[in-house]
Amino acid sequence: AVVSTQSTGGYYRKFCEILQGDSVSFLFLLGSSFPAALILKYIPSPTSKQVFSITLALIQTWLICGTDTILPILLCLLSYLALCLVPKRVTGRVIFHVSFSLLLLFKLLVFSDLFIPSYLVDSVLLLMVLRVCSYGYDYQLDRVKDGDNKDSSPSQLCSLFDYFGYCFCFVGYWTGPFYTYKTYYKMLHSKTLIRSSKLALAHMKPMLILLPLYMVLNTYNNLDYVMEEEFLGKPFLYKFIYLIAGFWTFKMKFYGGWVLAEGICIACNLGTEEKEDGTVDYSSIINIDIYGTEVSWELAHCVRAWNKTIQQWMKIYVYDTTQLPKSVRTDFVFALSAFWHGIRPGYYLTFLSAPPMIKLQQKVGNLTRKARENNQTYEMIYRVVNWVTVRVVSGMILAPFYILDLNKILALYSSMNWVPQYSIGAVVLLSIILPQGERPPKPKAS
Repeated sequence: AVVSTQSTGGYYRKFCEILQGDSVSFLFLLGSSFPAALILKYIPSPTSKQVFSITLALIQTWLICGTDTILPILLCLLSYLALCLVPKRVTGRVIFHVSFSLLLLFKLLVFSDLFIPSYLVDSVLLLMVLRVCSYGYDYQLDRVKDGDNKDSSPSQLCSLFDYFGYCFCFVGYWTGPFYTYKTYYKMLHSKTLIRSSKLALAHMKPMLILLPLYMVLNTYNNLDYVMEEEFLGKPFLYKFIYLIAGFWTFKMKFYGGWVLAEGICIACNLGTEEKEDGTVDYSSIINIDIYGTEVSWELAHCVRAWNKTIQQWMKIYVYDTTQLPKSVRTDFVFALSAFWHGIRPGYYLTFLSAPPMIKLQQKVGNLTRKARENNQTYEMIYRVVNWVTVRVVSGMILAPFYILDLNKILALYSSMNWVPQYSIGAVVLLSIILPQGERPPKPKAS
């Protein structure tokens, strides 16, 4: 952790123990970034803004990652070298393969214990891969034009300094949200200063609830306990409820981090736009829809509400660019999401369990639509059953994500008489054999 708990007072040490090391680190990084974002907004020169932003990001990285700071620097420089050397018509695919190949090499070295990375450098690399890949495709397709991009002239490759500034902009550097080079450029050169301090603080008000709630949940429902021998010996019902409750503990941690990160974006006017009526639109940097995640009764809607800017990246730069048939593109996107997170088996067990559940819900929805259309009771029962099902299934398929080790995952499933695996197998089978049913009519364009 950033702050040593050995030399601090009893209350603060207990606070750090409850939050765990990574959460304390992210609070430190995001907390130091918020006042820096307010300063960044008022720096008049774009070059000075970049120098300030790069310096802060490098200082934070050095404090957390030490000499491993060289890893994101190498990723940035090598991807820019590839941009300079390859023809423009293939830059998107080339940068995609280069960056993900470097990511694979890093993860293989870590997995084989040939390299022990410093704390949180993996998070920096994951988010930087998204930035360099997006720039490659946007440069190829002339989508990195300055300002509002109203003309159709070809995009020119930015300077190494501008590219380095985009990769090492401290806003969204550790936790997201993802944003394009065009959004970054607009923030640097915008002449309009939106009064965003109060707006950012108002946006971060949920932290007053999320942080205490996470501390309470993590005290009584610590996910590390799932990997201990004592937990495996508990009764089935205890483990079943504990895993479902763990789903909420897991979400609270990310809710808090993303809400803080969004507030930092708003504070420096990144991704914000003032409308004619005086309101401010900052939807492009919203990474989490808490309400949509909690109340949705369909897994597909929950997925779309979670990590929204990464979803957008996957849609634009993976789903829309791949040559695979549409019937398997969703599965490919989930598989790539698992690979982006890592090469440990737990990631793939979690991410590849979601598409069959989504397909099954869609088919059941299509097959029961006529019966529910004119009967509110049936519709309410359908939504409640689906809401409960999504929470139960999510708790089961999320367990491998934070256990990761295959032997420990199998030990957990074995202690539960393989009920989670049988359930997932039934979902896969039903998603294949059930007919598609009548699809809902597409809404008419306004």
